Amino acid sequence: MKKISFLLIIMLSILVFSYEYTFYDLETAYKISLIENKPLIIYFSSPTCIYCKKFEDEVLSDEKFQNILRASYIFVKINPNTKKTKFLGEEFTNRELFNVFGVRGTPTFVFWNKDQGITTIPGFLPLNDFKKALMYVLRYLYEDYQESFDDYASKNDFYLGAPELIPVNKEDFDFVLNNDKNVEVVESIDEEKNIDVYKTYLTYSKDVGEFLKSKGVLRILLLEEN
Repeated sequence: MKKISFLLIIMLSILVFSYEYTFYDLETAYKISLIENKPLIIYFSSPTCIYCKKFEDEVLSDEKFQNILRASYIFVKINPNTKKTKFLGEEFTNRELFNVFGVRGTPTFVFWNKDQGITTIPGFLPLNDFKKALMYVLRYLYEDYQESFDDYASKNDFYLGAPELIPVNKEDFDFVLNNDKNVEVVESIDEEKNIDVYKTYLTYSKDVGEFLKSKGVLRILLLEEN
């Protein structure tokens, strides 16, 4: 009976997970973060973790929180299992990644950019505090912001970083298209099109890319000509 109950908890945690743009493989998520030039959030979780469910129910389910993630981060969830992945050229199981990143409890959130860690949030943060933390990290990354988090949290600030038009080769273009659910291909300029500035757009035209950038889209990937 205990085994059945444990399996039921795992199944329910998968069914009710509230952020459809979550990655579950660190290697894929890390590569996407490099191509799109976004920091990575590695969410260490456990199916039986009460505060993980609290985070998913009260924080991750919030639309504004999700918009910040979609626009400016790549989000990957890691459970302690034997699924294998690669990170920085080495192969690990997900369970081994807990030791690699020094995770002692769940939830733990590791912020990573390119080839180095930025910071770690151990434990649960309420929605407003976590939204502030997301933007605080972005200010630090892109503007070398030096004030303390407490000082920043007291300010009325909304920051997602500057829009970027990023040239990419066909391999990276196709990799993003096939693996990131938060993308859309745009082939021509359409003034009537409903633009989602939190989405990553892919295009073959620099003019289209500049148009999307002028509309406030945070990430546009432009396929380089051969």
